[in-house]
Amino acid sequence: MSESYIPGLPGVRTARTASHRIVFKQRSEQYLAGGKQISGANSRDPGNTGDVYNLRPGILMGKRTSGGLYTPAALGLTTNAEAVGSTAVEAAAGVVTELVRRVGASGTFKLIGPATAGGVVNIETVTYSAASGTTITVTAIANAFVASSIIAPTDGSEFPHTFIPDGWNVQVVDSDLTTNLDVEFPLLPISGVVQASQLLPWPGDASLRQWIIGQLESQGMGKFVFDLNF
Repeated sequence: MSESYIPGLPGVRTARTASHRIVFKQRSEQYLAGGKQISGANSRDPGNTGDVYNLRPGILMGKRTSGGLYTPAALGLTTNAEAVGSTAVEAAAGVVTELVRRVGASGTFKLIGPATAGGVVNIETVTYSAASGTTITVTAIANAFVASSIIAPTDGSEFPHTFIPDGWNVQVVDSDLTTNLDVEFPLLPISGVVQASQLLPWPGDASLRQWIIGQLESQGMGKFVFDLNF
């Protein structure tokens, strides 16, 4: 966790495991001065099973258009390739659960990925009418997408600007593990040598990986060096 204290009253609690993760390749990183915040209501880590309210280091973060708070830039990755006209998008159950929690039982999300391996990355806003289990029911999509394409929100944060840096998880709920809290983004990375494989999510497709790298370096927001380029 990012806090230097344990919230709540004293007492013995259920044991929980916290993992310290290293994202930077070497001690070369720089951070933006404090003042930025992470939205508790719009932030979960579906890949952190059992502790989804704890954001792991490496999670890609974007900035919401409304309010300017930071949230995870991706809800997760698709599990299957999708053809033009597909009316169902498959993803891990945790990703589908987070889509419903964050967006609603119906609404829109973005699919980001190429039609074929290593191809041009498409970004399509998809309308869905239902989501449960591992399936999202959608209006027929206009583009094809490879497996492990990104499922992203449509609130502006779908374009990653930065990520949770080295260290412990960032908790976005109160001590009751239910009440959402907007929390400080204590260290917001703007440069450094990055272990690309430690970014979350890190898709398998080469062109989608380069898209992520391009987003982190776009519009004068970051000056990162990625180890996969050497």
